[in-house]
Amino acid sequence: MIKPNISIEECASQIWDVIIVGSGPAGGLAAILLARKKLRVLLVDKQSFPRSKVCGCCLNGNAVSTLEEAGLSHILSENQAVAVREMCLGSKKTHLTFPLQRQMVLSRERLDSSLISEAMIEGAFFLDTTLAELGQLTPSSREVFLKQGDIQILSSAKIVLAADGLGGRLLVRKNITTHLASNSTRLGAGVTILDPPDFFKNGTLFMTSGNGGYVGLVRLEDGRLDLAAAFDPIAIKKHGSMGALAKSLLQEMNWPLPLDIETAPWRGTPALTGHIEQVASERLFVIGDAAGYIEPFTGEGMAWAFTGANFVAPLIAKGVACWEPGLAKQWTLKYKAHITNRQGICKVIAFLLRWPLLVKLGLIGLRAFPFLSKPVVAMLDKPSKAVTSI
Repeated sequence: MIKPNISIEECASQIWDVIIVGSGPAGGLAAILLARKKLRVLLVDKQSFPRSKVCGCCLNGNAVSTLEEAGLSHILSENQAVAVREMCLGSKKTHLTFPLQRQMVLSRERLDSSLISEAMIEGAFFLDTTLAELGQLTPSSREVFLKQGDIQILSSAKIVLAADGLGGRLLVRKNITTHLASNSTRLGAGVTILDPPDFFKNGTLFMTSGNGGYVGLVRLEDGRLDLAAAFDPIAIKKHGSMGALAKSLLQEMNWPLPLDIETAPWRGTPALTGHIEQVASERLFVIGDAAGYIEPFTGEGMAWAFTGANFVAPLIAKGVACWEPGLAKQWTLKYKAHITNRQGICKVIAFLLRWPLLVKLGLIGLRAFPFLSKPVVAMLDKPSKAVTSI
């Protein structure tokens, strides 16, 4: 267990430099970068750690590079992250295996906990099992209500960073912005299997697309099989459960079925695709899934989280020293340039994966011309320009 290094009572009536709401990859990395600048950082999460997540265990080359440039590559090595060398993509009994370059897999239990531990080593304070709500905006800070059980206290920060994930509505609840979900979005679903078939070998990312959604399968560092999926709500209802739909998709490929796939404790997410109208306001920034999300592909979701933390950190440091209204606009422009633009390819892939026959034809084409897959893999592995030295 990751133990907090501060109590909720000790947070009362303090003015922090930064309060980060959400301790996932985006919030965790931001806490590390800001604590290194000797800022007084409070990292808050409603969950205790370690905790599992529905998906998000893949790290593409972009994400791996960001960790390396931040001096955090030891998180991967110390936790025995798995190098993924190839991807087996299938649809309608047709599949193609092609090489990957710098993909890694690490369970969210270990990744998130390691980032939090690193943040505390750098001097950040961590508070778990705590709900956060925005309070009033003052001339020099933003108030934040922190609630833990029956205890509620008022704290404040010069800057608040919202990194509260896909279902996070920190700004929406305060009517600062509006969340806009796609009309045709799918739901995320996931489960881990303890004793998977040998067919799903270590170092290979399997993915199958069919009617009603797609499923990705990959071995974690401890041998478990992680299943992460995007399902149409209507298809879930038709099959009766997430597990039954996943079973149907694997059967379409004649891939072996993990034991108890139907009865395993599947977990779901809110709608995968959506965004908020504002990713910044006065003394307030938003990063990670809370800012906007597209159905990801081979680790892009993690890359967006790390990129957001990396690029917002210098702006927060400036805002703590002296807030300027132009900082919010700067983050809006940086978010669009470095994250929204990268999400474009995932929009295209998400659209194509809704047409299994089209995927099958694409696989046949790639089998004839395998070099066509290289630009896509290279783009996913291309790192965003580092700005870790803030």
